[in-house]
Amino acid sequence: MSSRMNFFTIPLLIAAIYTSLPLAAQPPDIPNAIRSKSFNPSTLMWYDAPAKKWEEALPVGNGRIGAMVFGRNAEERIQLNEETYWSGGPYSTVVKGGSKVLPEIQKKVFEEKYLAAHNLFGRHLMGYPVEQMKYQCLANLHLFFKNQDSVTNYKRWLDLGTGIAGTAYTANGIHYQREVFASTPDQVIVVRITADKPGSISLLANLRGERNQAHSNYATDYFKMDPYGKDGLVLTGKSADYMGVEGKLRYEARIKVLTEGGSIRTDDVNLIIENASTVTLYFAAATNFVNYKDVSADQHQRVDDYFKKIEGKSYDLIANDMLADHRKFFNRVSLQLAHTENSYLPTPERVKKIQSEPDPSLAALTYQFGRYLMMGSSRPGTEPANLQGIWNDNMNPMWDSKYTTNINTQMNYWPVESGNLSEFAEPLFRMIRELTDQGAQVAREHYGARGWVFHQNTDLYRVAAPMDGPTWGTFTVGGAWLCTHLWEHYQYTMDQDFLKEALPLMEGSVQFFLDFLVPHPNGKWLVTNPSTSPENFPDGGGNKPYFDEVTAGFREGTTICAGSSIDMQILYDLFGYYIEAAKVLGKENDFVQQVRIAREKLVPPQIGKDGSLQEWADDWKSLEKNHRHFSHMY
Repeated sequence: MSSRMNFFTIPLLIAAIYTSLPLAAQPPDIPNAIRSKSFNPSTLMWYDAPAKKWEEALPVGNGRIGAMVFGRNAEERIQLNEETYWSGGPYSTVVKGGSKVLPEIQKKVFEEKYLAAHNLFGRHLMGYPVEQMKYQCLANLHLFFKNQDSVTNYKRWLDLGTGIAGTAYTANGIHYQREVFASTPDQVIVVRITADKPGSISLLANLRGERNQAHSNYATDYFKMDPYGKDGLVLTGKSADYMGVEGKLRYEARIKVLTEGGSIRTDDVNLIIENASTVTLYFAAATNFVNYKDVSADQHQRVDDYFKKIEGKSYDLIANDMLADHRKFFNRVSLQLAHTENSYLPTPERVKKIQSEPDPSLAALTYQFGRYLMMGSSRPGTEPANLQGIWNDNMNPMWDSKYTTNINTQMNYWPVESGNLSEFAEPLFRMIRELTDQGAQVAREHYGARGWVFHQNTDLYRVAAPMDGPTWGTFTVGGAWLCTHLWEHYQYTMDQDFLKEALPLMEGSVQFFLDFLVPHPNGKWLVTNPSTSPENFPDGGGNKPYFDEVTAGFREGTTICAGSSIDMQILYDLFGYYIEAAKVLGKENDFVQQVRIAREKLVPPQIGKDGSLQEWADDWKSLEKNHRHFSHMY
């Protein structure tokens, strides 16, 4: 299921032209470009009103920290994230001994006693805790501006080509402009405020933590807001305890301000700037997270180090370093489609008018926005893009903003290779390696198998067991699907050193399924059992709705089956890719031959009585009326 901010999930059926563009020393004058229609509508999003809600704010990010910029005048809000701020701390969901019950579960599935199999799986093979940890909102920076309640000539924008979000307007005859960007070289988010009249910028800054208000029994988190010296603010706190997992993450977020002219002072929780000509705020943040097993870092020292790095460095130099880094990757691809009059309208109007009037360049803008978001939420050395990339304003976000691998994580990374951003897949590949840790334990304890297995969700701590319940947790091919990205990366790069590192990961997944696959009663096929077609209830066997005497109502059955179409298709790919990789690396042996034989016994695509591709090995139809997955179309 896609979360609200999963911007990456549009199939990209276009050709990319690779180019190298010259680096400009400074970003363009966007307000003037908008007025004169001299901007590129394939790389600029612009608006004539501030964001009314979070989803309308504009994202900036450097892979590790991110911000959503609202572009308001009297009270600006910049919502902030740090990629490793999650609830809980390192933990395991492995449950020992479940493999003893697996043969009975498989027997009941083949006997079409699906609900009985469902219940056994739920009692013995589910991970514990059943739920996983949540990605958290770090902070909100509020800027209260003096004498800016009423404005004219308002514009805000996101320039994908520079990575800068901007806001400009006129208040009381003075033209104000703000620019916000996230620097990868310097690991800070920068807010630059200027005016065309000296001494006219006065504001109060407040750096606020976020509390969970959705569920009173959810969190035991806390935060503390303090001034930091004469020119800064600091926010400190810890992660919430959740599902019995102790909150062990500690974080620090800090603001430092520099001005040209005017005065700066702090009170208990605010930073007060009066009569400045230019204001530049620098934001840095860190947690004590080292890796999925280790939270022993010093978050305060990390933030200190970020600020020491930019000490004495001018704004122009920080901005130019950011621009050079951004353009080095973004400018690898240029896509130009035809412009129309509508192409120069504010982006919300373009989105509405495209329903009835042509605007081909909007497709190019969408494509480049996907590349921009990948660059902002997945950089070499960072965590992978989660369900919402890196941008989340909620302590209890939709689907926990985790890594959902029954399609969403994969969809995030579909454009990365074809978008000429191969390096930005490194966090995904590192996550696959880390998942083999608990994944191997789950394979052994839950299934009595070699290799490693991973299901439909994980979090910062790389837990691998089934979660949320048997309806979802019987998706055993999440890790296998992720492994197909390893082979795709090789196909794009032809990097044999990478393939040598990737082959053991692929082999571990293949090894699990050679142990887990069982013969189908028809004597022809090898199938996964138990299996599921993600989040869809079939009408076959014991899966018909039944009357629940406890609730006095009808309930749906279970999704459990044997050999769903998506399982078979993913494994057919994985086994084939593994065979090809072994051939490239000269590793032909008995194991490869076993894989070749097993691949030919997987259930081939089945055509139902109505002529459609079957979602299950049996000719069943869906009970789900609002089903959002088309898993058999993998």
